[in-house]
Formats: sequence, C-alpha cells, structure tokens
Amino acid sequence: MNTDRLLIDEELIEDGKTIVLGISGGPDSVCLLFELLALGERRKREGGAGNPVVCAHVNHGLRGEESDGDEAWVAALCQRLGLPCEILRIDAAALAKEKGLTIEEAGREARYAFFDEVCRKYGDESIVADEVNADEAEAGNANEAVIAVAHNREDQGETILMRILRGTGTDGLAGMQKSRKSAEGYEIVRPLLGVSRKDIEARLAEYGEEARTDGSNSDAGYMRNKLRLEVFPYLEGELGVDLMQGLLRLAENAAEDRDFFDTVVDEALEEHLEYPEADTYQGDGPFDRQRLSKGPSPCDASPCDVESATMPAELLCGVHPAIRHRLIRAAFAELGLDRDIAAVHLAAAERLLRTWAEGGEASGKRVEFPQDYTFGIAGKKAVFRTPEAVDPGWKPRRKL
Repeated sequence: MNTDRLLIDEELIEDGKTIVLGISGGPDSVCLLFELLALGERRKREGGAGNPVVCAHVNHGLRGEESDGDEAWVAALCQRLGLPCEILRIDAAALAKEKGLTIEEAGREARYAFFDEVCRKYGDESIVADEVNADEAEAGNANEAVIAVAHNREDQGETILMRILRGTGTDGLAGMQKSRKSAEGYEIVRPLLGVSRKDIEARLAEYGEEARTDGSNSDAGYMRNKLRLEVFPYLEGELGVDLMQGLLRLAENAAEDRDFFDTVVDEALEEHLEYPEADTYQGDGPFDRQRLSKGPSPCDASPCDVESATMPAELLCGVHPAIRHRLIRAAFAELGLDRDIAAVHLAAAERLLRTWAEGGEASGKRVEFPQDYTFGIAGKKAVFRTPEAVDPGWKPRRKL
C-alpha cells in the first residue's frame, strides 16, 4: 500500500520525537500504531530523524479474562514488531471508589499519569531533530516525548453530545482538542480525531492487520455506548439529519470562540498575574512566569514551589463575566487546579468580588474551590491559593 498518504494529521508530531502510544488493542489504536510506524519510516527515507514508538497499555481489570487477553495480545504484537511495550495493571473500580470518581474518570486519570511516567522513562532517548531543540533540551525546557491517543471522529461527536447533556459551558462544546498538555507538560496529540471509524477499519485492513474487539462496547448500559448504539441512529433516522456532522460543525465554531477568549485571557495573565514567591525566590535562574500548565515549574533552570498567585480585584470586577470566569479558571490552572471547577465555585467567587466592589468586608475572606484550593481577597488583590498556602487553622465554612 502507498504510505505516502496517511490518515493521521502528521503536523501534530514533530520529526525526532519519541511517540508514547496509548494502545488498547482495538482497531483505532492498532491502526494508529501502523500509521505512526509508516510515518517514521517515511521521514527516515526523506532524510529526517524518524519517530521511535513506545507502546503503553493499561489493563483496567474490568473485564476479567478479556482484559487479560487484550494485555497479552498487545504484548505479543509489540514483540512481533520489536517495539518497547510498557504495561500497567490497575483495579479501576477500586480506584474509583477510593477517589470518589466514576470508573471512567478513575481509569482516565490512571492512564494519563502512566503515559507521563512512560514519557519520563523514554523521553531522553528521543532524537533531537535540530539545533533549536538541542538548545532547549540542554536547558531542560523541552519534553522530547509526545503522547498519542486514538480518538476518532465519532468519539468527538459522542463527547460533544455527552457534554451538552451534562450542561457544559461553551468551551466544552469545542470537544476534544487535537493537541493539549499533560499534567507533566508532555504533548498529548490525537492524530485520528478527524477520521471516521469506517475509514480507520478500512486502513487497518489495508495494512493486513487485525485488532481486538472490546465486548463492553456493545453494552448500552454505558452512556457513551447508548449514544452510539441507540441515540445517534434514532435521531438521524427519525429527523433525517446528519447529527454527527452538525455536532462537529458546532465544535469548530466553539473552538474559534475558545481560541479568541484564550488569547484575551493569556494576555491578561501575562500582564497582571503575580506570584508572591517571586519576591523571595532563591533559585539559580530567574523567576519565570511561564504557564504552569505547560511545564512542571515556573522557575527557569531550578524547581520551586508556587503556592499562590494574585491579580488586581479591580481587574476581575471590571471585565465581562465571560472573561472573569475564564481568568479565575486560568489562574487556578497556573497553580495546578485545571479541572472540577463548577458553576457553584464561580458563583461563590462572584459574590465575594461583588462584596468587595460594593465596599463591604471582603478582605481576608475566602471561598473554597475543588481539591482544597481557595479564592480570596487581600486588600486590593484577588488571591488564588493552593492547599499548601492555606493557613493550617483556617477551615472553610461549607463545602462547595
């Protein structure tokens, strides 16, 4: 077959990067594996560095012998292809109960933490493709591994509909991003996000390869499966509309709006967000206010603990609520809280800011955010605090 024309979005993966592939053994991830191998080989033929591939498989322990069979099948495939294979075994149900999460959330959290771990192990074996990357790597500012996962076009549509049903905000309507950062700053890419399941299965057949079938995919007891098996066919059949295409068009429009808001918020953070630790920082390099969500530390060439950040309360009070809420979310993301912030938390922050703006007693007061982070007012500053920065004797009045 002609591998010069691949299904994947090649621009997401820089030449020379090691690829840590999340592989379940299903058609999507197996097809992605062979597409990535073909991409690496073609780049080598064209004089490039290529892309080493490391497979990372998680056995969630949810389907007994079937899960164990997936694990053994993936290990055998990697052995046949001569590829490194890292395997993690977890009890996703027990993890979910322990952490108060759904099984899906607990599994996803464990998976991506594992992918980060594999990146740390293999990232320094990456091929540095140019002098710019070499300089960055020498300075400790480059993560030379990239995480690839195999979400496809239908996954995207199902995700958007699930978010709509759960009352997502406008940013959630944009669906999954083709590229984002992991908790440790590694790039997570979805090279098949715009490709249909039908095309993926056809390409896998062209490679002459087979894949595992997950029996749980036919269980309509799971919300995503119910949407795929029952809701999409019903709505498209009864209404005569291409629901999937409509949702993807919605996602494109929402993504444009999100990108605009992100630009506005980033500019405001760059100018107004401050870290009190900068005044007492004793590290080797200059204190660098880079995005914490894009790297492990805001300090250049030396680790440091960032426990709080501040922003003028007047700024927050003076902007439109759409910007204000994004600023609050983004400021907390800088400190490591990048999920679970709900409308109830933002409403509590709104009330505190309104009290301050009206001249009420707001200074020194705080409201609780998820994971024991807090938002408060100190003088003329809005203060975002990590759990480590909260006074040991202070107790939130109520759990939000």
